[in-house]
Amino acid sequence: MGIKDIAKDAGVSVATVSRVLNNTKFVSEELRQKVLSSIERQGYVADHIARSMVLKKTFTIGLIIPAVSEMYHQMIFSSVEETLEAHRYKVLVCRVQDTLSNEQIYVDLLMQNRVDGIILMHESKNPQIYTHLKKAQVPIVLAGIDIPGLQVPQVRIDDLAAAMDGTNHLLRLGHRKIALIMGSGYSVGDKRLAGYKRALEEAGVSFDDSLLQAGGYTLESGYDAMNALLSRHGDLDAVFALSDEMAAGAMHAAFQQGIDIPHDISLLGFDGITLAAYTNPKLTTVSQPICEIGEKAAQLLLKMLESNEVVPKLTIMAHTIQQGDSCLDRR
Repeated sequence: MGIKDIAKDAGVSVATVSRVLNNTKFVSEELRQKVLSSIERQGYVADHIARSMVLKKTFTIGLIIPAVSEMYHQMIFSSVEETLEAHRYKVLVCRVQDTLSNEQIYVDLLMQNRVDGIILMHESKNPQIYTHLKKAQVPIVLAGIDIPGLQVPQVRIDDLAAAMDGTNHLLRLGHRKIALIMGSGYSVGDKRLAGYKRALEEAGVSFDDSLLQAGGYTLESGYDAMNALLSRHGDLDAVFALSDEMAAGAMHAAFQQGIDIPHDISLLGFDGITLAAYTNPKLTTVSQPICEIGEKAAQLLLKMLESNEVVPKLTIMAHTIQQGDSCLDRR
């Protein structure tokens, strides 16, 4: 079935069908309806534009990701894209900086392209962005994040519990002076900090805020944070970096200063990205099911789009401790 068949069935020219499909020139409403009726009757929906016109959908999903932790977000994006493309949806990716003007540009872009739904992986510091998203009246699913006050389905791990488990892993290995390279400014990072503090408290280890160093979920920020910690503390037992990219940067900083990981300092990461298996030594990390989070978020959005099915507001995925060689038992 091709454009010539549609033209013959509708009793119009090929040029008219082309104009309707591409919306390039004026076509009377009568002729337009003839073409659309023929498309629907004969099942000519292989073409993305024609399919959109018949079903009044764009078959495009907006994916908003932050400009940090690139390896983590690439893994989720690949999973989201694969799941959605299996249902013939395209993905429009917006990689945003955490500034109001930059975020607004991308939100406006998604609305102008009339996306059918949005998977949101970026937590804005600007609440008006969420007000704008709500006005769009399209389904939204959060992947890997929690945005307090935004009542939409979300798929993530329990970040507080995961950080507690990571800290407890280091405590069980006999470490007591455990520094934390944080991911500052976001609720996910706040939950992980709270988990670190709670694990120390339950183990009877005093919290020392000089052992905290802010990072930005990037290799560079992990490198800088490790240097800052080592300048303050020459007797660290362990460092818990709240992303694997920061952990890899921290490992490089330690190497440059002649510090052996794990014999001098144990190092624990967070996320379980592919990079963790290729550091030297191989990184021990709190691993979250990254690809499964993306797949599940896409599946929930598809249900909302295609069946109006009520989906759970919160889906918690399991985390694990992925063993490597960067932590040493000091008991």
